[in-house]
Amino acid sequence: MGQGLSLFAGFLTGLGFAGFSVALPVWGKRTWPNAFLSIAAAATSLWAITILLVGADIANPAIARTAASLREGCWIALTIALLRQDAPQHSLWRRLAVCAALLVGFDIFLTVRDGTIDTGLGLRLSPPLTHFAVAVMGLILTENLYRNASRSRLWSVKLLIAGLASLYGYHIVREIPPLLGGEMIVPFALAEPLLYLVCLPLFVVTAVRSQSLRLKVHSSRRVVFHSATLIVAGIILQGTAAAALYVRHFGGTPATVLAIVLGFSSLVALIVALSAETVRSQIRTFINENFYSYKYDYRQEWMKFNQSLTRYEDRGGPERALFALSDLLDSPGGAIFVRRQGWKQFARLAYSTFGENLGPIQESDPLLATMTDPGCAFIEASTQSVWLTRFPEAWLVVPLFHQNTLIAFCLLGKPRAAKRLDWEDRSLVGLIASQLAAALVHEQTALALADSQQLAEFNNRVSFALHDLKNTAGQLNLLVQNAEKFGDDAAFRSDMMDTIRHAGDNLQKLIGKLRDGDTPRPAKTKSSVILNEVLSRCARKRPGVVVAEESPQALALSQPSTFESALDHVIANATEASPEPGSVSLSLVSREGRLCVCVRDQGPGMSEEFLARELFRPLRTTKKKGLGIGAYQARALMRELGGDIEVESIVGQGTSVWLILPQAQDAETLS
Repeated sequence: MGQGLSLFAGFLTGLGFAGFSVALPVWGKRTWPNAFLSIAAAATSLWAITILLVGADIANPAIARTAASLREGCWIALTIALLRQDAPQHSLWRRLAVCAALLVGFDIFLTVRDGTIDTGLGLRLSPPLTHFAVAVMGLILTENLYRNASRSRLWSVKLLIAGLASLYGYHIVREIPPLLGGEMIVPFALAEPLLYLVCLPLFVVTAVRSQSLRLKVHSSRRVVFHSATLIVAGIILQGTAAAALYVRHFGGTPATVLAIVLGFSSLVALIVALSAETVRSQIRTFINENFYSYKYDYRQEWMKFNQSLTRYEDRGGPERALFALSDLLDSPGGAIFVRRQGWKQFARLAYSTFGENLGPIQESDPLLATMTDPGCAFIEASTQSVWLTRFPEAWLVVPLFHQNTLIAFCLLGKPRAAKRLDWEDRSLVGLIASQLAAALVHEQTALALADSQQLAEFNNRVSFALHDLKNTAGQLNLLVQNAEKFGDDAAFRSDMMDTIRHAGDNLQKLIGKLRDGDTPRPAKTKSSVILNEVLSRCARKRPGVVVAEESPQALALSQPSTFESALDHVIANATEASPEPGSVSLSLVSREGRLCVCVRDQGPGMSEEFLARELFRPLRTTKKKGLGIGAYQARALMRELGGDIEVESIVGQGTSVWLILPQAQDAETLS
């Protein structure tokens, strides 16, 4: 009788999983998880067929054991593929994949060898031990898949998780006797194909639900409903009759196998039922209403609320608020409308399960007249026609007030289990709603601050560009004025071409900065520059600037062009402040052990109060046509290099500006 049962179980399981493995690539999506599920189903079908052949005395039992190890490897590969899909950048799935691959490979090796390996540490590696370890690894992977799946994804894979967890638990129990030195319990081995057949519907439903699998089966809803009803009823009746017949007439192994199958089926059914939110919601509601004086454990509800907010940290504030209220009131989802400042409307910023096609609600809409009381915790939409007509899917409307001003409201769908709302619900929802309103206001304030910072950064760019444009225009004006006097001089013409080329480069850079903003700085690679040459080049751009003769000085700078730009700003300010050409001088000096470039002019100078309070602040200047940006920008550039700027000025005598070059650890000075 055991042989006949083995043939029957192997045939049904092999046929069922073979059909499933063919349906997946034909009607499912072309994705890696779909391919892995198809391979796992095919491996299970192959294993079931080997069970059939072994039962018919056609194949060696070792083939069935090897096929079983291969089957486990394929299901573990599917679990890892789903883990990777939920967190492709996370390193967890890679570590688990390596461990699982090594373990499954070693299990297949020992199974094929059909022997043991002595480790020399008092432990012998045997097939029962590796089978047990593979089952434990499968449970670990299934648990990680459950904990790392997102809210929407968990719904689609929880039946797969329930099925695999049940099977791995069965494998652990089955391997305990041979692991402890005993023999495999025969009924456990005979029941295994039927247990996989019990879990097949869970895998099929997962393939239909999951977006990455999406097994498309189209048929008339009425035909499917009535056919399924007849088939299930027939299976239950015939299964019950067959079980009674076996137990009554045969007893022994077949009865034990049937007991195992029925017990396993009951366990799977219990797991599936408890994993359904509707069933769990009904149980919670029954317990809260019949066994406790208060509906809620407020400490637990507050902790659950905080966990809901942190669980969805990658989502926006409106989405987190919607999910938190949905979890609190056991609703499958809804939509949230948030007031947009200046738009005079409430925009739908997040939704779940319904509300995808809902448009904005104007501030003059009659709906909002029902939410004028800040003390109102919620409105039952089904009791007010104005809400029921517009939103028939809605169950509750939860207004979110901040400082007595309505800033948002949530529409929640009908709960999974019927609820009677009372004062406790109003108190708890009111408290949570006030916290969510404050969180939304804080997020809006942070977004407004970020926008202001972006505008401020753009204003800085425009101000710097305007100042650079003014300097370039000044250079070109001086060039035009001196062209009439020195146009015949070859040296002047050479300097004129350099100045025009430099002005063109500056204009191109300004356009790039205004268009793209500040581009990321390249890696700081030092290059040696001759400071005397830099001073001479900057002086030639503005006639009348005198460079003191000094011995050549070389300096290793990470960004030579930045230093030259800062020096250009200082020289421009000095020439604009000087009364006549030749009154601006450049020199290399040592100041407190630091190498400096000194720019001196004979302009009107600046007062001590201006130096202390206004200098280096943007838009502060003593010049009639100045913008007050040059000194601010020059100091920012020098500090970026690791240097600084110091200024001394006397009213009526002029100003001295020291551009302090980077220290020895940042720059290298050579003679």
